[in-house]
Amino acid sequence: MYGVTLLADLLKSNSALLNIFVSILNIVVTLGCAPLADILGRKVCLLGSIAGMGASSVLLAIGIKQAIPILSAIAVLSFVASFAFGLGPLPFILSSELVGPEAIGATQSWALATNWIATFIVAQFFPMANEKLGKGNIYFVFAGTAAFFFLFIAWWVPETKGKKTIDVVCGREGRRED
Repeated sequence: MYGVTLLADLLKSNSALLNIFVSILNIVVTLGCAPLADILGRKVCLLGSIAGMGASSVLLAIGIKQAIPILSAIAVLSFVASFAFGLGPLPFILSSELVGPEAIGATQSWALATNWIATFIVAQFFPMANEKLGKGNIYFVFAGTAAFFFLFIAWWVPETKGKKTIDVVCGREGRRED
C-alpha cells in the first residue's frame, strides 16, 4: 500500500519501478511456491513465511534507520517473497481444513473478513504509527508481532498436510464420543 512512498525516500528515482517489481515478485513466488504446502506441510510453510517476514522487517528497520537503500530494497523484496510463500495463501487453505464440512463456508467468510479488517487497520494506522514511532521503528513492531505469531502457530496450529478430515487433524479419528 505504501511501497512507493516508503521507498521514495530511499531510492529516489527507482521507487516506482521497485514497487512494480514487488507486485510481479508476489505473483511469481505465490505461483511457484503453491505446491510446497503439500510437500513441506502447511505449518512449516507458515512458520517459514512468518520467520522470513520478521527477519525482513528487522532488516528494513535497520536499512531505513541507517540509510542503507540497498538493504531496504532487499528487505522489501524478501518480505514480499516470504509473505507469498506462506502467510498470503495458506490461511485460506487452513481455514477450510480445520473445521468440518458443514462449517467451511462460514469459516472462509470469517477468515476473509478478518483479513480485510486487518488490512484496513494497517492501511489506516500505518502512517500515524510510523510517524509517532520515528523513522523505521514501526518495522521492529512488525518483527515483534511476527515473533508472537510464530510462537502461537508453532504451539497451537495443527499440521493438516495429508489429513483428510478434521477428526484426523485433531487426533479424534476412531474415538467414540458418547
